[in-house]
Amino acid sequence: MPINASVEVYGVKEVLKELGEVDKKAKFKAISKVKAAGAPAVSKARENYPSGAPLSGWTYSGRLAYSKANADKGVQIQVGGRARGEQFPIITIIQKNPGAAMYDIAGFANGSTGTKPQGDAFINALNAKYGKAQRGMWRNVKEIRKLANDAILKAIDEVAQEVNRKILR
Repeated sequence: MPINASVEVYGVKEVLKELGEVDKKAKFKAISKVKAAGAPAVSKARENYPSGAPLSGWTYSGRLAYSKANADKGVQIQVGGRARGEQFPIITIIQKNPGAAMYDIAGFANGSTGTKPQGDAFINALNAKYGKAQRGMWRNVKEIRKLANDAILKAIDEVAQEVNRKILR
């Protein structure tokens, strides 16, 4: 029977909001600390992108062109994110490069069914060479979470102490 462990932190959104009202510079410094704490997770997320074009002809210029440099640059960390119910993410790792995002999740919604035969062929070729959708940064999601937990919790603790010092002045 697998054992699952998770860490829940409450009040981060409120702490950042309060810090923004007290001292905007301190808020941006706190956000930078949290982002820096997530840097190892971002590095791990970048590992699964192929160094060359995933499929032949994909290196042409344009919005959906693929390059490893742009894929790596597109993996970014942001503090916060979309709340789901009562849960608010502390950090969110996102892929901002359209070509790399397409490599990562093509075929995720409908399996291997595109809207056209070319879409089916594209998804099937990616699946054959790299596996099912979530080929990029989400392959290592468990390792990414593990890397991020300790460092981010430490950064959050430092931010909370900073807020308390600012408020008590």
